[in-house]
Amino acid sequence: MAARHRHGTMAGTLERPLSQEERLRKAQSLVEQGDQEFRLADAAEAELAIRRRAAVACETAFHGLVELVDVLIERAGKVTPDSHDQRIEALEDIGRHDLARLYSEAFQALHISGYYTQRAGRLQRDRLREVKQTVERELQKLA
Repeated sequence: MAARHRHGTMAGTLERPLSQEERLRKAQSLVEQGDQEFRLADAAEAELAIRRRAAVACETAFHGLVELVDVLIERAGKVTPDSHDQRIEALEDIGRHDLARLYSEAFQALHISGYYTQRAGRLQRDRLREVKQTVERELQKLA
């Protein structure tokens, strides 16, 4: 048989009703607990939003590198690659071992760890800076 819940008692646990004073203390305690839990949830949501934003930033920067690499490969007379591995191989084939290395490192740090794992640490910051500098340098060469 299910325990009945009467106003002012805990379902199935207390035999006597709570006094008004006990109910007021309980009300205060429950509101404080709810407020604290909400603040923790709100802080967690803010942290998730920051992680999502960093993840999108990593992926966006990586895609900038992909676009640059595809153009360089096309200008070298090669077919646009269909995969990340093919891009690395094509870069090696056209003698751009520096970009092949950077692409491989950026793929892992920005695309895999930064975007999919949503990690935003020193590795992502360093690779993003290196990608930015390299893309800017290559764009100047192409201008």
